[in-house]
Amino acid sequence: MTKSKKFDFFDTQGISTFLNEHGYCVIKPQDDSLETFRDIAGKFGLIQFHTKSDENGVVGGGDPINKDWQNFKDDYHGELSSDFFPHTDGSFLNGMTYVDGVAKKITPPKFVILQCISKPETGGDNFLVDGQRIYDDLLANHADILKILMTSGSVTYCRDDLLSIDCSVFEKVNDDKLRIRYRYDSTAFIPEWASAAFNHIQNKYSSNEDYVTNISLEPGEILVMDNLRVLHARHKFVNGNKQRKVRRLWIADDSSTTFKNILNQSPVRRAMLPFQKYNVAPQGNAEHLFIEYACGIHYQSGKCLSKAYDELDMIAE
Repeated sequence: MTKSKKFDFFDTQGISTFLNEHGYCVIKPQDDSLETFRDIAGKFGLIQFHTKSDENGVVGGGDPINKDWQNFKDDYHGELSSDFFPHTDGSFLNGMTYVDGVAKKITPPKFVILQCISKPETGGDNFLVDGQRIYDDLLANHADILKILMTSGSVTYCRDDLLSIDCSVFEKVNDDKLRIRYRYDSTAFIPEWASAAFNHIQNKYSSNEDYVTNISLEPGEILVMDNLRVLHARHKFVNGNKQRKVRRLWIADDSSTTFKNILNQSPVRRAMLPFQKYNVAPQGNAEHLFIEYACGIHYQSGKCLSKAYDELDMIAE
């Protein structure tokens, strides 16, 4: 179990080093204002909106722009007080919409940033599971399972009006990086051939104290997580005489693909409309990144993933 360390906002070197080692960090801001939270989050990249976010992209900040999700609250597990199993945010995002007039793929965010505003009477602490360690262990000891989880079609996610079909749990980003897309809840649909492998993550790692890092945030503190690498979760809670309040911001994955219409037209299709709620803030709002960090799961030996696939085949046989 990794011991959590908390950093002053100005300790950029410490934040970068800890992020590279563990895929997350806890920051102590100058104050707990909404403006400071947005300012700190913005230094990690472009803000990505959420169907529950306010006009600035903050969930738990102001009034949400969209109201229709409230008719399907049972689909939004963060609204519940029960245990929230380890997952990556936005696993159900795999679509397209227009960003600054350009057709762009809408995918899960690269960073998830949470701020504790107030704690409940009991429970409600977060815990994390490092996907890099999961991948490394699977590669070394369960190559047959890893091969299944890296296969397109091993999982499909469906939440509310969004469908991300025929995904893999571990997805190739480029020649030396992967991302994990995983959530163990009612949004996940698994073919029979991938069921045992998918359950292996929940049974072997998500409930294993050797892989779990417990995080207890005090009011004002900010948790930054690499959403392409780290699974995050929350214990059940009881508000009682207090109330659990958190703010959340997503930072968009800047490696997402852009598209051009073959006829040089820009038709907005109805299929794009649900993804507009998860659009990316304009480039003009971007700030210079203040850390040195590349999100995602890295192949441990530095070999390109094409060679890794061949290696997996040999180990699994």
